[in-house]
Amino acid sequence: MSRPIKSMLVSTIVALLGLCTAGSAYAQGFVNTAPAERFVDFDIHLSAGGSGITQNYASKFEQIRELTNSMGVQYGAGASAVFSFNSFVGFGTELNLLLNHARVNMMVASGQSSTVSSIFLRNRSVYANIPVFMRFRFSISDAVKWDVMGGVYYSYGISGKQKQSIYNASLNSLDQLVPQMVMSETDFFNCSSTFINSFRRSDYGLHLGTGIRFGKHISVGFICQFGLKNISFTSGLVNPSIHNYSVSGRIGYVF
Repeated sequence: MSRPIKSMLVSTIVALLGLCTAGSAYAQGFVNTAPAERFVDFDIHLSAGGSGITQNYASKFEQIRELTNSMGVQYGAGASAVFSFNSFVGFGTELNLLLNHARVNMMVASGQSSTVSSIFLRNRSVYANIPVFMRFRFSISDAVKWDVMGGVYYSYGISGKQKQSIYNASLNSLDQLVPQMVMSETDFFNCSSTFINSFRRSDYGLHLGTGIRFGKHISVGFICQFGLKNISFTSGLVNPSIHNYSVSGRIGYVF
């Protein structure tokens, strides 16, 4: 092998080793498994976003002709504690107080009836929310960290209300249109007066999140929760399937 080719090979190998060393150093910095600076991180946080329910009313009740289901606003406040196994992996839990809202509108009509009803439901509920999760922390720089979280949550309904606005229009024996309006408010949890079904207090599901920590004290993040439990129950033969979900942003202060 000629000397120029040998020199080229040596230069190439040295360059590749340099790249591998630099890449390894970068990876060790991005995923840092060194001992954590503190064993426990405490924070308090505020959150705001949207909450709603998934439901299958239309497939369970053929009288429902039209239905819209939309999110409402969610507000929350809470505190968290994360126990660090090292700078990369930690185990955390939170205690949150969440105020949820959701809206359901439907039009109900039966083929054998001359009555058509428009029904507007406004649900408001307050939950004590307790997630447990694993946290994985990546180092963007010395002052900026990226957290990824995954786990489960349990929620317990503390209080709530359902506002019902029902507008009926029917034909009397003279074929005259007779309108009627009924407005009421009921408790939300374990109440037989809520429309179609009652709502259970307890709920559990998936807890997913991500966030950025700036310096030692400020954090911002994004949290999603998806309910796995059917929170609906009825005394009748047909029970719909209803699940909570929420998405929210949050800002926190780390002590």
